[in-house]
Amino acid sequence: MGAFRTLFNTLILHLGDSEDEYRREHLSLDKAQSILTAIVVALAMIIMAIVDYALFEKNANLFRWMIWFRGAYGVFTVAVVLILRRTRDVATFDRIVFIWSLITAVFLVILNLTRSPDHLTTPFDILFPFAVYLLSPLKFEDNLVLTVGFSLGMIAVDSFYKVPTSPAALPTAIYWQVLVHLLGLPSSLLLQSYRRKTFKAYLDQKDAHEMANYLINIDGLTKCMTRLYFMEMAEKEFLRTRRYQLPLSLLMLDLDHFKRVNDTYGHQIGDLVLQRFAAVALEQKRAQDIFGRLGGEEFALLLPNTSLKNARFVAERIQQMWEFAPLTVDSKAVHSTVSIGVVEVEPSDNSFDDLLHRADEAMYKAKRQGRNRVEAG
Repeated sequence: MGAFRTLFNTLILHLGDSEDEYRREHLSLDKAQSILTAIVVALAMIIMAIVDYALFEKNANLFRWMIWFRGAYGVFTVAVVLILRRTRDVATFDRIVFIWSLITAVFLVILNLTRSPDHLTTPFDILFPFAVYLLSPLKFEDNLVLTVGFSLGMIAVDSFYKVPTSPAALPTAIYWQVLVHLLGLPSSLLLQSYRRKTFKAYLDQKDAHEMANYLINIDGLTKCMTRLYFMEMAEKEFLRTRRYQLPLSLLMLDLDHFKRVNDTYGHQIGDLVLQRFAAVALEQKRAQDIFGRLGGEEFALLLPNTSLKNARFVAERIQQMWEFAPLTVDSKAVHSTVSIGVVEVEPSDNSFDDLLHRADEAMYKAKRQGRNRVEAG
């Protein structure tokens, strides 16, 4: 059984963790296709009442029964279509489509009971399983249950209910049922596999695009935004803030005497210091905050919906954590401090560059005041 499952997953290309995403991505298309299929089948079933009249014109009671039977199926299908239009969940959609397909199969098997022994096979007997194989959005296993169950039901009616039949009638009916499975089953495998391969190619392309954006927009050393990406995101946040008149604060952070760290310990240790500092700052940021490396040992942290008072609190927390969390290399502590300038957006700021300039001035004020401190601008 395990070997069969492995072979089946290989043939149909099971997407693993992406299977749910695949179904959600195709839900709108699957809904439209299922609704159209249900409407076409229901109309065909109702129109076939003309055939009922030709077959049962001498049996008024049976003809009336067939009219009610087909009408009930039409009403049921209309209800299914209305429910499908409102469905947003894949699991619910699958259950509804499976129930409709199952009842349609039962409906056709019951209709087969009304046909004479001379009419064992009709176009519907062949079209239904083939349509399920090619058009049903359900899992392959569900489609197999529907089609095989339908064929077995038809063959059972032909074998045990419609007697006597001509010698060639029953083998011919079985032949057509077997043939439709021999054609439909591989076609369904190929179709579903193709759809999944197309979706997997889309996911691979999406991942490659996201990786390319990551490499372009994320600083390789510190794992925070590059200067260009930070400025782009910060400008968008600045415009949003001005539009909705929300508070916005900016921290400009510069490591003190960083050149001395490089000269004393080497650039490799200097890189570790930058990495460690970025990690400390990232631990303090919220999901909506924007943190980037502007160049060298200079960083910026943009805090949406944050007043100057609260932004200063964040800055002081970062400054103190960095001061009292030295980097340890080969059992030696590498001490470093940071000077931080804090500003809040003001009506006079016409662009993010204005806010950035004031934060830069506040940071240099912290440098002039003795470093390892926070100054508000």
